[in-house]
Amino acid sequence: MKGEQAGADRVRHRYAPGADEVRLVTASFRTHHFVPHAHSEYAIAVIDRGAEAVRYRGADERVGAGGLLLLDAEVIHAGRPAAPEGWDYRVFYVPPDLLAEIAGRRPTFPAATPRDPELAARLVRVHRLLGEPGTAPLPACEQLHQVLTLVLARHAACGPVQPSRASWPASIGRIKGYLAADIGRTPSLAELAELAGMPRFVLLRAFRAETGVTPHGYLLALRLRHAQQLLTAGHSVARAAADSGFYDQSHLHRHFRRTFAATPGEFARAGRACNDVQGGPAAES
Repeated sequence: MKGEQAGADRVRHRYAPGADEVRLVTASFRTHHFVPHAHSEYAIAVIDRGAEAVRYRGADERVGAGGLLLLDAEVIHAGRPAAPEGWDYRVFYVPPDLLAEIAGRRPTFPAATPRDPELAARLVRVHRLLGEPGTAPLPACEQLHQVLTLVLARHAACGPVQPSRASWPASIGRIKGYLAADIGRTPSLAELAELAGMPRFVLLRAFRAETGVTPHGYLLALRLRHAQQLLTAGHSVARAAADSGFYDQSHLHRHFRRTFAATPGEFARAGRACNDVQGGPAAES
């Protein structure tokens, strides 16, 4: 499946931010019949509309709207419309080495069309996120890792396994120090992985196991803590947002309220009231 198909058939290819070996395809097929073929990557797909008939490992499968299609790499398959309107779908094409990095060994999907509406909906959300212009590579990689881990845990013959954890504390300590040293920048996952001395998606698993959050979640917590300190010291919300690494005040507002159940302005006003009672410094205008 390469390039644009003729007529009403449409195919769009792009690559995941921060993991450009993962190919993202959004396609609409009305009449196209795929002859038997194989991909070098795993295909993880969700049908958005209509239905597709798939010939896979000697069996005929039909998958409709909201359904999953999980195909192993290098396995011959064919596809055609299974409804008059054809089908639309979103596909993650994931190289075997990358999926094996997440799983700890090369996995296989015993069922090509498992029923899992919750996972299908999550795959669609992540696929859309990765296709949005300006999506930052670090949180994009984290979302990709989380959803692929879930696919493996629910539907692969071998689920994720934990590698040796002996070197994790030292490696994660380096990452935490690196993030804290400059909270205004958002490094790529590849940059953090090189510093930690481990593969990207192993780093994500290790960081979450050691800290309870992803690297981007940890960085966000550092930024929010710094913003709190600035607001408590009497600085404006605009100053707190800019100096803490947020894009703008609305970016700070969204994460601040989600984390602390209060807006930055409410937090600042509470701090001013406390300073007035205690005779502290007046807030910055």
